[in-house]
Amino acid sequence: MTKQSTKLQLATALKDLMQTMPLERITIDKLTQTANLTRNTFYYHFDDVYALLAWIYHQEIVTQLAAYKQVSNWQDGYRLLLDYIATNQQFCLHTFHSVGRDLLDNFLYQVASDMVRGVVIDINPHISTQLQASIVNFYGWALVIQVIQWLVHSLDDTKDTMVKRIEIMMTGTIAHTIKNGLKME
Repeated sequence: MTKQSTKLQLATALKDLMQTMPLERITIDKLTQTANLTRNTFYYHFDDVYALLAWIYHQEIVTQLAAYKQVSNWQDGYRLLLDYIATNQQFCLHTFHSVGRDLLDNFLYQVASDMVRGVVIDINPHISTQLQASIVNFYGWALVIQVIQWLVHSLDDTKDTMVKRIEIMMTGTIAHTIKNGLKME
């Protein structure tokens, strides 16, 4: 069995277990039993369940959305993120309500900030690193909070409504923010 397939087997087992129980109740024994692997195999690949959780989010969110960073296609990336949350709602909710919540927040932020950074660079690739970081931080966390609220409220809005809401907030706003920021530098 390859290293990657073993990691995928552990990831599948964790996601399956998190459909019915919170993260804090999942032990290495339960996880390895579900995956039909040994404890030693788990520890060969991961330090703890949170490292596995981080690996899952990185594989399933961050690497999948790397292509959606420009002005012309950030909406597609955002829809992909919403699709992931909807498809993995229970998994994400159990992460959200766990000690590992910061993993979800940080991975969502990584995706959102990459999308915003792509938009900023598309609009003006020559702005200062400090101004770019400020804009990315502000809009990145705004996107994260929107997604978290959507998740916590049982996906009560449609994905189209979510995208429309972000389009309303971002269309022209980032360009205006860059313009204002350049005046203040």
